[in-house]
Amino acid sequence: MTIINLMQAYELDKLSKLDFTNKEIVRTLQTGDLSVWQEKVPNYEFSETMALFQEGEQLFLDALHGNYRIKYVTLPGIQRLLYLRFQLEEGKDYQLLETGIQHLTCNEETIEKLQRMLSTNWSLTKQVGGTYSIFIS
Repeated sequence: MTIINLMQAYELDKLSKLDFTNKEIVRTLQTGDLSVWQEKVPNYEFSETMALFQEGEQLFLDALHGNYRIKYVTLPGIQRLLYLRFQLEEGKDYQLLETGIQHLTCNEETIEKLQRMLSTNWSLTKQVGGTYSIFIS
């Protein structure tokens, strides 16, 4: 499993939604000209994606396919990832507290992906009613 930072997770999520093949993504990273991505997502420079690619192509591809853990993530970071990656929204799919998230409702596949990507300072727990909570461990 690849360990990445939060900004790399954001950029990978954006990149995965741009409808490029793995070959096209790798070719773009090899050339270093990321302008085609920046045109589609103007608020992202994809510099963290380039840095991750430079660590190794296979590590990058593993992360691109969601096989990563985030080094350190904050509660606002988790909230943003829930929305960006899984389209889960506060008030609809979970309740936000000052110290974590409770009553998270989603499928098992999402829970498995979320469990893998959360940094080790967070714990995801199944609650009695079948929902989940995420709190600092």
